[in-house]
Amino acid sequence: MKHHYWEPPIALYLFLGGLAGGILFLAAIFNSFVVPGYAEVFALPVLVSLVCVAIGCVFLVVDLGQPGVFWRVWTTSKSIIKWGATFLVIAAVFALLFLLAFIGDAWPIFAGLSGLLKPAADFFLIVAGFFGLCIMMYTGIMLSTLKAHAFWATPALPVLFTVSAISTGCAAIVLSIGGWPAAMTLESLVVSEIVLEILHVVDIVLVVAELIVLLTMVLSFAGAGNETAKAAARRWVKGSYAGLFWVGMVGLGLVVPLVMYIGGGHSAAATLVAPILVLCGGCLLRFMVVNTDDRAEIPGENRYYNRLAKNDAEFITKWTYGDNQF
Repeated sequence: MKHHYWEPPIALYLFLGGLAGGILFLAAIFNSFVVPGYAEVFALPVLVSLVCVAIGCVFLVVDLGQPGVFWRVWTTSKSIIKWGATFLVIAAVFALLFLLAFIGDAWPIFAGLSGLLKPAADFFLIVAGFFGLCIMMYTGIMLSTLKAHAFWATPALPVLFTVSAISTGCAAIVLSIGGWPAAMTLESLVVSEIVLEILHVVDIVLVVAELIVLLTMVLSFAGAGNETAKAAARRWVKGSYAGLFWVGMVGLGLVVPLVMYIGGGHSAAATLVAPILVLCGGCLLRFMVVNTDDRAEIPGENRYYNRLAKNDAEFITKWTYGDNQF
């Protein structure tokens, strides 16, 4: 049964949240273990993650229907959205502290604040990266806990969303590493190039992993899922979503970037076009998954919806809010 209760803002929230989490997680890993001592090269990617968190939170609050009381998310003990909102807030706070540690390089008026925070910049990024990992896992777990929706209720979905989030995080860092607001030395620029080379290889592995998990999940549902999941998966494989799935997500979002990564070297195709395609593919994945919210019909449910008044019914069009005519 298909009644879309979650609209496009939720898909964008999941994509932007996962993207921000992927950026913070990778930045923390690289800054702690791969190129320690060069945190400034990740200042701009962290800024990008903050922008993603801010926009994603706006989409989430708008989709809740009553933006003025969004704070009630934290008062509902069993709400899984509460955990996602908490992870986002903590990650954003520590990412902002990390960014402020370098903002004085661009704006000398903040030099005192940056000097105070810079000794703890590595710690801020580690905490932000940990909660970035939590955000990535949460975006898939949130959907997989909704057991009524057969296509979502699988352990493969959190794995798919996490791998996709790290892959899109790779792509975003490749497109934004180095530069404003941190002051970059020649040594920092060299480190940026080293990080780009490593990310190039890492994203090849991630794209292959995402492709395997995605095809395994969809094709297994199409061949051996329950009737609801099978119908949803077959819509992806050979139905109304087939073009978006095979051409958009698998082709342009995964296979083409993979070929560019492997054969492109340092060309614009590998360093610019491929990351953009990976980002577009990750966004399309969230839209398609959120829109595939099929569930088995509850007895009598269709009869109930068929009896509901249509939006253009006379008594609805003539009624105004607050006007009691009875």
